[in-house]
Amino acid sequence: MELGEPGIIHKGTRVIIPVSMYDSREDHRLLIPFISINKIGFADRNGNVVVQPIYTMYHGECYEKDDTIRVAVNYTYGFPKAGGKVSTYCCLRYGLIDSKGEIKLPTDYYHIIPALGNKRIFTVQDGNCHYSVVSIDGTEVVPTGKYHWIDGFDKGLARVEINNRWGLIDESGNEVVTPQYDCIWSLYGKYRQTTRAEKNGIYHTLSLKRIFGIKEKRQLSPDYSDYSCDDYGTSYGEYEGTYAQDVAGYSDEVINDAFDGDPDAYWNID
Repeated sequence: MELGEPGIIHKGTRVIIPVSMYDSREDHRLLIPFISINKIGFADRNGNVVVQPIYTMYHGECYEKDDTIRVAVNYTYGFPKAGGKVSTYCCLRYGLIDSKGEIKLPTDYYHIIPALGNKRIFTVQDGNCHYSVVSIDGTEVVPTGKYHWIDGFDKGLARVEINNRWGLIDESGNEVVTPQYDCIWSLYGKYRQTTRAEKNGIYHTLSLKRIFGIKEKRQLSPDYSDYSCDDYGTSYGEYEGTYAQDVAGYSDEVINDAFDGDPDAYWNID
């Protein structure tokens, strides 16, 4: 395997298998990371170098053709100081490569957040700290600067913020919930079908669907016509200290109606 020393790595820059002990044919990844002179590159299963070692860090693996890997390089910048001195700083700038090693997004971004459940769209923050949503071919789904902040997508939705008002958008950039709340609890990576929102000191339950009876927690119908943003569930406190209320975010009304007043029934909804 003509990769140079020292060997195959894991995520950051830690060598876990020396080249002399590694057989790439037994690795099921389409891109296999390696390190050479403290930089990360990628090879295919035949040991051919596909991406030259130019990266500092990577996130993700390619097991399928539509998988992508976030890669990063060091970016150094500075500011002038009194006396002709310069303060320098170093951070990471991220980009995206596909399973063939081809660059899909250049290493120009402070953050790239992959959508959960959709391998084709990403929330990105550019070098000017502006957010947008782009597809894997670079097309803007949500234009730069439309919102002050955009979260990653999960269950087809992402939180957005503009002028200190929070709402939700779908993967096409449509506003499912117009920005109107003082705060919306995170959806990204959460095993829940509801979340909480606060407006003028009053808490609301935002239901991703008329949720009760859904068995697969991480699967939703793409039909958002059932998406509700009503006041069903504005009271909290009766079941304070339970997982159903404190973590899952269900209101007193929801626990009383859907779980017959038993918050422990939350664990039986599967």
